Amino acid sequence: MLQLLKVPKYKYQIANMAPAELKKYRNKQRKARKRAELEKEKQNAAQEKREQHIKSRQQQDGETDGVKEEELVPEKLAKTDDPLGQAIKFLRPLQNLASERIETHLLAFEIYIRKDKLLLMLQSIKRAWLIDPNHPKLHSNLIRFCNIVSSRKEIPAPVQTVLDQEMEKIYKHKSAHELNEEFLAQFSNSLPHLLQGARMKYCLDKQSQEKALSYVTNFNNQIQGVTIESCIEVLEAMRNGDLGSCDKEMASFLKKCQELFPYATVFRQAHENNVGPTTNSVANHVDSLPKEE
Repeated sequence: MLQLLKVPKYKYQIANMAPAELKKYRNKQRKARKRAELEKEKQNAAQEKREQHIKSRQQQDGETDGVKEEELVPEKLAKTDDPLGQAIKFLRPLQNLASERIETHLLAFEIYIRKDKLLLMLQSIKRAWLIDPNHPKLHSNLIRFCNIVSSRKEIPAPVQTVLDQEMEKIYKHKSAHELNEEFLAQFSNSLPHLLQGARMKYCLDKQSQEKALSYVTNFNNQIQGVTIESCIEVLEAMRNGDLGSCDKEMASFLKKCQELFPYATVFRQAHENNVGPTTNSVANHVDSLPKEE
């Protein structure tokens, strides 16, 4: 009897509830706790929002009262002491926001090949390969990378292991020369592909210049991808020495481009100056068409 008197009244009542009433009581308690938790979360969110607003206002006031940001001077940006570091700053947002575009990974390869980062070059190749394994510019990256790895005398064992495992999936134990010859045969009717194959053919064997030039200069009506842009890329490759010294062939090719694109001033101007055009001149390549009488 004394022990019963010591039990709190509400606990004594709960203990004597019928099962249905007890279940109903516990459901009410559970709902009450949930409402309390939601209310607490709302209060915390409101408090956090107020703190962020205050912090934002303080930062704005500090920027207003502080030193102004340095003016962006194009000449100064062009003369940066660390161009590759600056390039990577532009690359990283592209890798996050435009990872589905193969151009992002082609650009990454060009940066990492200049920084001599084998694994990052491989990473760029793999990502581009998943998007379009037959892209012409990816092919040139594949050949260049294979050539770099095969000519490298000392590669750390862990790096070599990764290279062997991952390159096997793409190269299938083929040499750069074998891969390039297969590429030229497979895409013998596409000028953009033939250009990259020809560039890599000359890169791998300087004695093959005549054959390499023939791939991109002796095309006919069966060849696809013969556009102003692709022809300009061919001329740029000639001018930059990617196909060796070929002034005579470049002049002949320019004449052919004039015949193919009679209204493209870029080829006529380039012929007059005896130089290859640049891709920046593509936008202004068309003369005014003859007026209808």
